[in-house]
Amino acid sequence: GPPAEDIETQVALEMLLDYFKADPASPLRKRFTNRPVPIAGDITVSLSAFIPTVIELSFTEVPFSSYVSHAAAAAAEPAKRRNAYASMSYPSPADAFGPLDLAKLHDDINGLFGSNYYRKQLVSTLTYIVEHWLPEHWLHFNSYLAKRRLCISTKFAEVAMEQRGHMCIINMLSHDAVVHRLSPGGASSSQPAFASRGHQFSMRRALEKKDCAFWKELIQKWFLDAPMVHLAMIPDPKMGIQIEAERNLAQRNRVESMSPSELETTQQKLAEALESTKLNIPREAFATLPPIPDISRVQTPEYVGYNFGIGSDPLFSQSPFGTGRVLVLPNEVQSRFQFSLPLAGLPSELQPYLPLFARLLTAQAGLVIPHSFAATAQQDSCFPQLKPSGMPFAYVNSEQVDSAVSAAFTEYDSCIGDYFSHDTQGRWPIEVLTLYGLMQPKDMFRAFKLLVLKLLFGDFGVDVILKTATKMKKELKCMRGTGNSLLLDTFPWLRIPGSLDARTMLKHDSSVGGASSGVVISHQANEPLGKALNLYYQIAFLSTVTKSLSAAMSEDDLVTTETNNVSDAIMQIRAHFASSISPTGLAHVTLPGCLDRTEAHLTLSTLVGDWMLCSSAWREDRQPVTVPTTPYEPSVIYSSGRRIYTPPRKRRRAVAAVQTKAPIMNSPNSRVGSCEFVAVSPSMGIHIALANLQTSYVGIQIPLRIQRDPSDTQLTPVAKQLETRPAKDYYSLQLLCTIFNRCEGMVKNAIRGPGYAYGIAIHPRPDEGHIAMYISHAVDPHKALHAFWQVMEHIGTENGWAEAVDEFQLNAARSNHLLRLYMDISQSLMFEDAIALFRGYADVDQQLLWVRTHIDCVSVADLRQAFLKHFVPFITKGANSLSVFATPQYSPETGTEFLHQLNGNVYGIQFKAVDMSVLDPVVNI
Repeated sequence: GPPAEDIETQVALEMLLDYFKADPASPLRKRFTNRPVPIAGDITVSLSAFIPTVIELSFTEVPFSSYVSHAAAAAAEPAKRRNAYASMSYPSPADAFGPLDLAKLHDDINGLFGSNYYRKQLVSTLTYIVEHWLPEHWLHFNSYLAKRRLCISTKFAEVAMEQRGHMCIINMLSHDAVVHRLSPGGASSSQPAFASRGHQFSMRRALEKKDCAFWKELIQKWFLDAPMVHLAMIPDPKMGIQIEAERNLAQRNRVESMSPSELETTQQKLAEALESTKLNIPREAFATLPPIPDISRVQTPEYVGYNFGIGSDPLFSQSPFGTGRVLVLPNEVQSRFQFSLPLAGLPSELQPYLPLFARLLTAQAGLVIPHSFAATAQQDSCFPQLKPSGMPFAYVNSEQVDSAVSAAFTEYDSCIGDYFSHDTQGRWPIEVLTLYGLMQPKDMFRAFKLLVLKLLFGDFGVDVILKTATKMKKELKCMRGTGNSLLLDTFPWLRIPGSLDARTMLKHDSSVGGASSGVVISHQANEPLGKALNLYYQIAFLSTVTKSLSAAMSEDDLVTTETNNVSDAIMQIRAHFASSISPTGLAHVTLPGCLDRTEAHLTLSTLVGDWMLCSSAWREDRQPVTVPTTPYEPSVIYSSGRRIYTPPRKRRRAVAAVQTKAPIMNSPNSRVGSCEFVAVSPSMGIHIALANLQTSYVGIQIPLRIQRDPSDTQLTPVAKQLETRPAKDYYSLQLLCTIFNRCEGMVKNAIRGPGYAYGIAIHPRPDEGHIAMYISHAVDPHKALHAFWQVMEHIGTENGWAEAVDEFQLNAARSNHLLRLYMDISQSLMFEDAIALFRGYADVDQQLLWVRTHIDCVSVADLRQAFLKHFVPFITKGANSLSVFATPQYSPETGTEFLHQLNGNVYGIQFKAVDMSVLDPVVNI
């Protein structure tokens, strides 16, 4: 890369790399990931701040174990079209638009791990960009750079209150100092050029004005002419086991080689080190500290909010939205929408397909639009209108769709809750499909229509479903068994009642439940939605889906029944959203500038009207399912012979809506079954050993039934409910957890101080029905858990309570909790405002009032009651609890001894060693 002091060139390269990675229409994406047979799951790019800088491009999820079948699928010949499921009435899109050049699609899939393979592909692609692509697509590339600058500057402003802000400044200044001292070019100046990146946004604006020749020269100089190193990393699990065994042997030999005097000296040093970690701040010192600041004086982003009752408006009686909300932010520069479509009424057997359907909305796919609606859909959509002779629909190929999406959106996404993100797990309801988009204000209507068209008319054939499901399965497998994710996924799988839960572990031995036992588990009608969305179920489900679709695509004339079921399920989910008019969804829009209520209502009405227009076009057409016969044909029309499920298009009675907690139904506080906690007696724990772990993770969950938010704002206003402080118990518990989670607190000092583990945190999760304690990065998990039990026993005494909790700690916890809340609002006002609506508040300000009113009335005595009610069960024999230990792979003897130590506890918790495969269901579709 360029010299460390050449900031302008670095910024230019960052802009270029960002385009290569983020834009689905970029040549690198089309060459490696967005193609019929991907040769990489994802591309990561970075400009590392070494001296000199280093440009790194990584191609991840390269096919390895299934490479033979991967290559075979790419090289497959076109199958006969007139199979048992092919339509006899219309030609295929391949016939209508001409044959595809198959040679271009599978000429480069041989020898992926060969010498310099990806280097050759990268160089050929970059050469093509310089010689042909960039001049032909200059306007698209230039407009992308401008959009990204606006997006980055907006995010930079949103994190102004973030705690890491001062660290960013320190890193920038220290980098300039290091460059001045060590970089050949920087050392020649008399003093460091501090804050060298302070003008990066003006640099970006100046770079946007550069001509095409500048960017061609940039690519030529720093990518094509510069030295390049090609590194291929091939997984080898056997080597990992060998390295771990050698490490354990070296550690044991080191201990055995020490003399008694050396061991005694080591023990003394250890005792001194542990003593030095203890908190030793005199009580008199606390009295000299300044008073706790009033967090209520912290300014939140300036905004104006308008609420609209869409569900009661006759004009929108055919829409699934009950509540509309428009935020107007004077200091914002981009628009956002967040439309949440309700799942109420969706058949239970379709629930496992929901994450796959949500991912399909962001996958590379074309559009199949009825002729009667093609002209309307084409308006402002940035793609040409195609009407092939003899075809009943207009087909827009995936490249045209990607280009249109890239031109309209800065970023977009779709999701079912936030289950797989884990960073804000449980806050967003899983009972809605949410469409999210960020764009320039002038592109809002066009962008929203594009995403709706993809939802209703996307060409989700077998090839698209297979690629999407395969990528999802790889991502989930990588996520499972890694760090805290292991606890966050395993607990709900065992806690939520279902065919495989904690009771199964108690009744049977460790061989029950997994693939080895042959137990087939299908999603039952009475099982909660959270069970179907759980990572364990999704991996098994996606494995079955990919297996059946791969088998269907490898045969000439065979489309299996399972493939038929998958295609029909995707179609029926689409039919549910196109036909649903239950007024329980949320339409949430954020606009920049200064708009009055009339203008805000007009914007919202236009968006909801576009949804109604597109969904009515889908219902009128009732398209057949499209399935391609090969990876290279866009689609082939066929009729599955099944009746497509359509929800009854009938409004719920008004009285039914009144009985709910808020205008938005299925809120987090009313998750049917997903917050259930199975009864296990005695308390149960499992031990999972994984070769890929370097440290251990421990978790305990206990049932929690507690009120956090207003109960029913339609029956009793929030102001009236506040008079009785109904959520005082929850906020007492929350403040107590805040005290225990503080770095200098007694709980963390008992576990982190002796070096048993690095992290310890306690979280109340009323939405999910439990309170959890998690210990992360533990080098001695057994001692870490015992230290937690001992400190809970100590705090339970009068002296221990007086030592751990007092008025100063309570005031600090109030300040800390409110600061986090205000920071969340400052950084993501739209998200927090929508969450407030889902929880029954009128807006985020009303939620702030609710929280502050409850927190202000909590006393030390309330904290004591919260401890006795919610923490004592952690140290009570016979309490209903679940515990999970995840450790590195032990030898059989060490594993047996470790399990024996766990089962020697005084609380009657029964621990069992289980293989991770035991938790995997075998799913049939």
